[in-house]
Amino acid sequence: MIIMLNINIQENIPLAPLTTFKIGGSARFFVEVSTAEEIIQAKKFAQEKNLPILFFGGGSNVLINDEGFPGLVVRIIKGGWTINGNQIFVGTSVYMVALAFMASRHGLRGLEWAGGLPGTLGGAIRGNAGAFRFEISQNIKSVEVLRGDQIIHLRPEECGFGYRTSWFKNKLKDDIILSANLELAVGDAKESEKQLQDFLIHRQAHQPQHPSAGCIFKNFSFIDMADIIELKDIVPSEFLKYKKIPAAWIVEHAGMKGAQVGQAQVSTIHANFIVNLGGAKAIDVLTIIRQIKEKVYNKFHIKLEEEVQII
Repeated sequence: MIIMLNINIQENIPLAPLTTFKIGGSARFFVEVSTAEEIIQAKKFAQEKNLPILFFGGGSNVLINDEGFPGLVVRIIKGGWTINGNQIFVGTSVYMVALAFMASRHGLRGLEWAGGLPGTLGGAIRGNAGAFRFEISQNIKSVEVLRGDQIIHLRPEECGFGYRTSWFKNKLKDDIILSANLELAVGDAKESEKQLQDFLIHRQAHQPQHPSAGCIFKNFSFIDMADIIELKDIVPSEFLKYKKIPAAWIVEHAGMKGAQVGQAQVSTIHANFIVNLGGAKAIDVLTIIRQIKEKVYNKFHIKLEEEVQII
């Protein structure tokens, strides 16, 4: 263990138990931080040792390499929330499940869709997480980030939100999300709780229970019928209406539902999930991802894009 002022940096910490996939090797160095000052210390440690640095949240939507991470993994544990009218100020490490239930109990509506969402607010903001045609960006009023050694606040339009993405994945990748101010609608708590439970029941019925990273691929968006010429005669009209085809539907119709490599399997319940049947390796998952992309392209001339972050 290496002690730097207020932070304790540990060595060779297994990362698999910290992920929802339960896959991956160890971090060469690992530290938990809760303040901007501690984050700055951790970054300084990595810079002095010329180490790559990975900021880690709830461990969902991520696949860790079997060899682990050769640098410093920083897990931010900045939690808590404060309610002010129809706004909630929330720390980055608050789990979306807890946030959705808390908002619902207070009659604040707009996050019911997130009741079964794994992962933390920080990860949800970075990937603009969503479900049931809702997205977290719809409720963002501002995002507090650490940029260098300065704390700044970004408006939604400064975050570059898009379908399952944001500028925190590219042009703002060095900004560290600390918290966010969410704006919700005031409503009836009982109605909100019922809607949240309905979403949960739907998730439980249509998503696998084995360990997974969540959805592997982004749904496929298209502009006109020429983009889906091989699918136009079999795609349901609802998909055509929204110009977006669920990746699960594409994977299933490419014949990959249930495909298995080692202990990794394309879920037989939801084809956009790859599940860990017990002891799966990252290489198994990566092999299936490659096979799916090749099969889908060869059959439909569609290029699927990963939603899961591969490290």
